Amino acid sequence: MRAEANERGTIESGFKRAEDGWHVVRFLEGIEELKNKEGELVVNKGGDQLWKVPLVVDDDADISHETEIDSIAAENAKGEQLISDFLGATGLYAAFAKAFPGDVSVFESKCMGKVKTKLPGQFIRIKTKQNTYKDKAGNEQIAVNIIGFGKMSDTVETLGLTLEEMLFPGKAGAKSGAAKKEAKKAVVVAEDEEF
Repeated sequence: MRAEANERGTIESGFKRAEDGWHVVRFLEGIEELKNKEGELVVNKGGDQLWKVPLVVDDDADISHETEIDSIAAENAKGEQLISDFLGATGLYAAFAKAFPGDVSVFESKCMGKVKTKLPGQFIRIKTKQNTYKDKAGNEQIAVNIIGFGKMSDTVETLGLTLEEMLFPGKAGAKSGAAKKEAKKAVVVAEDEEF
């Protein structure tokens, strides 16, 4: 036989969760309305439609390489900000703002149609943190939360600060208490893109 048999050992099976920390991720095809096992659309407690935005850790040197992470966005102000932030971190926001001027929701079908085609294949950096919770049956589950994000170019120091220090200035090693203010001042610039 090709493989040698072991009489005992450990097996990694089931769903792999991204480890805590910073990861390079790529947006995947399949941005869509979230559905349950029966194929019904899922809404949150507030009645907002939920959207699945799939990502995958795309860094060979990362222990979480090829681990998928589903980001969930609700059709509300928080979800709209999340999708807009993803567009900003990938450099696509300026083109979207030009193509959809005024008070247009990112969840309007025309805009979301472009999100579905333009966001897949784009890269950003995210910081993840695992937390545990109990499901309806009382079983302990692990969720992976995205707690920070940045552009791919944020690997280099910006304004003398690393991405970690800009987003989490109170943590050990932060150089400046004004780091969060500097991060908010960052301007999103993108090449004009045809829509």
